Amino acid sequence: MLRAVLLSLLLLACGYRVWLIVQYNPMDHLWSDPGRHWSIGTRPLDTTPMSAIDPIGYQIYIGILAKITVKQALLVAWWTALLSLAGPWLWYRFLRELLPDRDWALAGWVVLAALPSWSVIYGYFMQETLMLPLLGLALKATWRCRRKADTASFVVAVAIWLAAGLTRGICLPLAAVAMTWLWFAQDGKLPKAAASAVLLLAILGPLAGRSWTLARLISPHGIGQMVHLYHQSGARSIEIEFSRRGGTDRWRYGFTSPAADEAPLAPLSAWRSRREGTVRFAIDLDAGRRDWQAAAARLPPWDASRLAWLTGDNLMRLFFGGSWPDSNRERMIGEVNYASRWLWAPLSLACLVLTVVCWRQQRERLLPALILTWFVVQGLVPLVPNEGRYRKPFEGLLLAQCLLLGATLSQRRRSAAGDAFKPRRE
Repeated sequence: MLRAVLLSLLLLACGYRVWLIVQYNPMDHLWSDPGRHWSIGTRPLDTTPMSAIDPIGYQIYIGILAKITVKQALLVAWWTALLSLAGPWLWYRFLRELLPDRDWALAGWVVLAALPSWSVIYGYFMQETLMLPLLGLALKATWRCRRKADTASFVVAVAIWLAAGLTRGICLPLAAVAMTWLWFAQDGKLPKAAASAVLLLAILGPLAGRSWTLARLISPHGIGQMVHLYHQSGARSIEIEFSRRGGTDRWRYGFTSPAADEAPLAPLSAWRSRREGTVRFAIDLDAGRRDWQAAAARLPPWDASRLAWLTGDNLMRLFFGGSWPDSNRERMIGEVNYASRWLWAPLSLACLVLTVVCWRQQRERLLPALILTWFVVQGLVPLVPNEGRYRKPFEGLLLAQCLLLGATLSQRRRSAAGDAFKPRRE
């Protein structure tokens, strides 16, 4: 009976995901970041600075999507719907590896399929739409490798993590922790390290050559210096001018984080980010790191007070900020998505307490390590000005940990009940 109910809810959730894409086709929203992703992805020979700054994974996906759909909205909706449905299903495959009970994994599939922040985003061309399925697949491959412990499954997991990391950079530290953990825990260290090194060199080597050609930097995963400068400046906006070939080619960009003017605690509080003003930089791409280092040297120096306010500001927007652009409050589902931001901070605290209480009984350590890695890198390391949408991978990891705790406690109760009714032998 329970499984029938879960399958019915899953069918409804998946149908609603498809309806959202038909109703809000990503081809109707080619502005700001979605427009930039579409523009760069559909021009594979683009050599503008943005093509080097953004990771290449999503650009490749958009290029393939545009090619197979000939840019027709109905065909784009078809393939986007398949991608949207694939995300929760791949996480379900991970949960089947993680959880001791199939019904708990199925319940996780239902929750992830129905989660507003994981469904509405597919109405826009955003990197998260590809990153979430790849992250689920990488986690599934990681836990499969834990079970099989052979070289082939290890290399497959490395390859999938690499694809996820080349879509969104936050997946790279998660990959480093996951695969290092497995490498130390398993036998066959030399063949696993050798095969993985060959794979990484084969893919990252040419991408490093690409970044060197475009910007005289070795940065195969994308050039993150611009957002680093933006975050560490403490400014509300950034304006940056790039030049190449002795100033013959010039580009000017201006960016303002959508979280800059948001009141993430509304209506409880009018608190807003302390970021203010505009910071401006000029970067000669032919000069390699020179201008990036000079720009960093112009920033206010670090001290405890500055680090504290930037970190607190970032955490506030990360855990309580709306997920842009999918929290469009002109739509009912956007309003629901916006309101759901209140869920994650209390759920995180409750999950943390329960994880500590059950630490000895629940022996899964890798998943909490990945959650901690995400929190440290995304929340504490001064890399980017955070937005609510950067919370999405954490939402999946947190729900997986909650399901694991629930399944473990349920299994313990059943075992205790079975022991209680066991007849005693004299």
